[in-house]
Amino acid sequence: MGAWGASPWDSDGAADWFTEFFEGIDVDARIAAALEYDDEYDQIRAACYMLNTIGRIYVWPGDLEKLDDLLGRGIELLAAMLESDSEFRELYEEDDEVIEAVEKELADLKERLVDNTSDEIDD
Repeated sequence: MGAWGASPWDSDGAADWFTEFFEGIDVDARIAAALEYDDEYDQIRAACYMLNTIGRIYVWPGDLEKLDDLLGRGIELLAAMLESDSEFRELYEEDDEVIEAVEKELADLKERLVDNTSDEIDD
């Protein structure tokens, strides 16, 4: 078994396990559907959570060529939600905790995209 790092997904055995775990699930389609509409805030946040959690080159169960586009769409939607004149801001203007959580989610997603690009370059 080959291992290339200390993270739980950094080995051949883990990569195989993730593949089997997600077998039969069209992750690309599910994430894309959740990111289709810019006013489905709960779905957007849930999809972005999944992108941040499993949107890694050695874990992603979908088409790796679509992953960066999905990450980019998630980043675009979260950023739009945080704009000062957005409906999302209007809904949560009194709830700093939610706004701060979305700001963190956006930063994490941006980092995920950069990390994936770095991993692709390293390979």
